[in-house]
Amino acid sequence: MRTSSYLLKLVLLTILVGTFPVLTLGWYSYHYSSQSALDQVEESNAQVLRQSQLRVEQTLKMIDYSTSQVLSVPVVSNAFPLQLGTQHREIIEDVYDILASIQTFELGIKDVYLYSLDQDWLITNAGLNEYNDPALKTMVRGYTGIRQGSVWVSGQSAQFQSESGTVNLRNAVVSIKKWPINSPNPRGLICVVMSAQQLNQLIDSEPPAGSIYILDAENRVIADTDHSRVGQIATDAYIGQIRQASDATGGIDAEEGGEKLSVSFRKSSYNGWTYVSAVPTKTITRQAASIGLTSVLVSLVVLAATVIVALIGSRRMYSPVGRIYRALLDGKEGQDKKKDEFSAISERVQGILSDQSRLRFEMQGQKNQLTELLVRKLMLGEAKGQEIRERLPYYGYAHVEQWSLMRVLLFEIDRLDNNRFTENDRDLLLFAIGNIAAEIVPDGKRLAPVVIQESVVILTGTAVQSEEVFKESVFNLASRVQASVKQYLQLETSVGISRSFMEWTEAARGYEESRNALKYRARLGEEAVLFIEDVQPDKGKEVIYPRELGEKLLEAIKALDSDAARAALAAVMSELSGQDYDHNDYQLALFRLLMDLTKLLQDAGVSLHLLNTEEGSLFEDLLKLHTGREIEIWFNDLIISPGIALLEKRRQAQFTTISQEVKRLIEEAFDTDLTLEKCSARINYHPQYISRVFRQETGVTFADYLAQYRLEVAKRWLKETDLTITDIAEKLKYNNPANFIRYFRKMESMTPGQYREKNKGIFG
Repeated sequence: MRTSSYLLKLVLLTILVGTFPVLTLGWYSYHYSSQSALDQVEESNAQVLRQSQLRVEQTLKMIDYSTSQVLSVPVVSNAFPLQLGTQHREIIEDVYDILASIQTFELGIKDVYLYSLDQDWLITNAGLNEYNDPALKTMVRGYTGIRQGSVWVSGQSAQFQSESGTVNLRNAVVSIKKWPINSPNPRGLICVVMSAQQLNQLIDSEPPAGSIYILDAENRVIADTDHSRVGQIATDAYIGQIRQASDATGGIDAEEGGEKLSVSFRKSSYNGWTYVSAVPTKTITRQAASIGLTSVLVSLVVLAATVIVALIGSRRMYSPVGRIYRALLDGKEGQDKKKDEFSAISERVQGILSDQSRLRFEMQGQKNQLTELLVRKLMLGEAKGQEIRERLPYYGYAHVEQWSLMRVLLFEIDRLDNNRFTENDRDLLLFAIGNIAAEIVPDGKRLAPVVIQESVVILTGTAVQSEEVFKESVFNLASRVQASVKQYLQLETSVGISRSFMEWTEAARGYEESRNALKYRARLGEEAVLFIEDVQPDKGKEVIYPRELGEKLLEAIKALDSDAARAALAAVMSELSGQDYDHNDYQLALFRLLMDLTKLLQDAGVSLHLLNTEEGSLFEDLLKLHTGREIEIWFNDLIISPGIALLEKRRQAQFTTISQEVKRLIEEAFDTDLTLEKCSARINYHPQYISRVFRQETGVTFADYLAQYRLEVAKRWLKETDLTITDIAEKLKYNNPANFIRYFRKMESMTPGQYREKNKGIFG
């Protein structure tokens, strides 16, 4: 056999194909890696900044919404015109409880002020009027001059500092909302104080390589990853460029102190704050240069390896071609030497294709399988009308030429009885249903039943011209198949039936209509025979979402009332199922309910991963449900009941954490002038809130617990040290030794000296 040039061509082509992309990739990596790295870091920086803004504004909006809810409560709005005093004790306590209810752990609210312009009274967490710092009322009254009905200001711009330490707005932000909000002459207002510490925590959750900070309208830093800058006026040179930018978001290249920076900014339309992120670029460019050099070295190594692999690989790739070529020359050397390898192979392939055609012709005897394939293609819109008319007579369905009307019937199992069947049995059950349907529906009225996805599909037809007669016949056939399936398999099935059609090309539409008809089982229940023209409502009708019932359900969950939540859920499902709806609108209403529930849990800090969900999406699981009862059980067992349990656990954990922290502070600072207000400043909660939680967890007040702890310390010192009673009283912060002796005698029924004398022999 002559030597072929095919091997040489294969070697050259392999080297060319392998070399060109390697050189191109190396050049591109070297010249563009720096810019690519910069772009990626800027994009990442912008995303981190956007997430920080979303977290901050979500918290602010939740505070704003909670504030609006407080002002809308009748007790609060009715209190503004009253001159509150001791005779209004119940009203004051109700207002106080409402103010305390919005001070949750998640929002980080430090204090709430409610002020009446008409009656000049002020209610805070510390109490009414005289229980507050005098300068506080002056500061709150000054907010009435603000034009907006609702606005956020920073603690610095409030220009208020209390020397007593009771009120401290330095570096905090304040939400101010008038009542009524849009009235030119408001009668009252509410102020919500949020500490800068909470804002810093919101932007510290995902710190970038550089820094992130927030500016108010006066360029004052109100939150920064560098906490030392909070409260200062930002003097960075690029701040002016940001202020002059017309776009709400963007990025600029800047230089500060001889160091180049990549700066991203976002201007908030919500409260006028500006979110800024600055990242040094020197480390980025150094990394990009390293990437470029590495790319060049790798490209050279890969290029050398490509040449070697091309030489070795081409020879190995040619080896089977050569063997095939030599095998084809067996007995034909003189003739086939004039042809190249692929000419001989082509001739042999043509012979194989000819053999394949003969095999295909011989397989025409498998009519049932081919008919099912043709019906499947017909339902999926993959078969043409001419193809159907030509093939069906050949498969033994010549009678279909006389059909004038056709419908598609789709049988689907309503639910599997887990005690009898499992999901693994579904395919076998569908096959059995298809056989039952084939036995009941006469051959002259149908094509072969096929299984598509999880349904048995039958195309039936008739030569009768009357639509009413055909519809009644189809209903009788569907009912008989249903009854037989229930008798022999103990399974409940539903049937979706399309509109009548006359052309084969409309079969795909009929299949979709039968599927859509089955989606209305949620309203009509199981074992239904559903004609699409009977169940599909007018196009103009929409499902009206029961907003009030939905809100009642959410309030029951917030109140941790499982019984009320179940009743509210049942009312929502009953209202939705009772409407004449399109199934798409019904699914959207269910999605809205699911989104409201998941948002409530997420806003309360409950992760959806803690629910008893499977790997799939909640929305995908919801779409798999068919009946209203199934959907109601799914919502209650998978979302509502576990959610209430997690909310209750989280609330109890918060109370325990606060109580333990106060106990730790008492152990550390019992010998100082420790007060409840100082503890609140340390753990960032209002004193009244801490007092209620501590008493609920320990059963005693803060003052009683501190006194008992100091008494135990005094007893230990009397037994173990030589400190005088005067020294012990002074160390434990009693006003004078007499008060200490009097309290000791009351609790121990003896004086400190008697107690020391009694225990001297034991520890002396």
